[in-house]
Amino acid sequence: MTYYQNAIREIVNIILEKKLTYENTIIIGNNSSGKSELLKRLLQRSDFAHWYFIDSVNRFFNIGQIFKRSGESGDIRFSEQITEHRLKEDNYNLRDTFYYTGVPSEIENFYFDFELELKRLIKSFLGVELEIRQSKVDFKLYLDGIESCLSSGYQALLRIFMEMEYIRQTMKTGVVVIDEIDEFLFAYNCARIFEFLKHEYKNFTFIVTTHSADLIANAMRANLVLMSEGGYELLDAGDFNSVSQVYNIFNSIFHDKKTMSDKEVIDASLRKLLNNKVAGIWKEKDSNELLSIKNEVLTKAQRVLIRQIEEW
Repeated sequence: MTYYQNAIREIVNIILEKKLTYENTIIIGNNSSGKSELLKRLLQRSDFAHWYFIDSVNRFFNIGQIFKRSGESGDIRFSEQITEHRLKEDNYNLRDTFYYTGVPSEIENFYFDFELELKRLIKSFLGVELEIRQSKVDFKLYLDGIESCLSSGYQALLRIFMEMEYIRQTMKTGVVVIDEIDEFLFAYNCARIFEFLKHEYKNFTFIVTTHSADLIANAMRANLVLMSEGGYELLDAGDFNSVSQVYNIFNSIFHDKKTMSDKEVIDASLRKLLNNKVAGIWKEKDSNELLSIKNEVLTKAQRVLIRQIEEW
């Protein structure tokens, strides 16, 4: 088993065994870091009765798919097959699916079951009155009373809210995994979406991936998992109060080590080792790495950091 696979296995175990500080978790990493593989492994080992997956392609809302169901809203059931189907090789992060009770379906079919809550959520998050009215031939969308089309950002928000309302009414409680939660959202909405969902859906725990520095800078009481080709780090999202601080972290994990100076490489290694010590995931390889670094020519700040690591 490669180091890459070992790192993914370790993170999955840490999350499933609830060894992290907080309930909610944000995962970041570059495109080759293994974020998607991590989510897939995590979900495959989970209990589909209490875990729900919204992958990166589930961000569309098609008004043309809406129709008024004949049944009552109370007859909507939770379907474990939705997540199970989204994890299939041909679907995972490739196709928008909603496999309801074993049948290919469209989540828009349930719009009127959740209409009041969806309108409230859009009003609360965007400050806009949303209404969908039936015309002679189809449905029309109105924003603040003006007939409109749904932008990709509106679609993404409405889709996430619909998925959440579906599981709020059927699953009641559990873990929600959202891949690329910031997909199609403007920076201002990226900054707010994670905390908004946590506030609105207190009975659910969230595990999300993101590329949004704004989201991380505004996150509170959340674990931050940094994935890179060289391994992973566990941080507290609350330690980053500005976008510039987050970008410093992004630079350290997305930067090509081949172009980094010796000092930058050592700084990145020492930060990772300190985080491992604080998070309680210190291993023998960390001790060996620290010993190797101590033999290098170090700055005063680096020597202080080594002392902090050893004394923790």
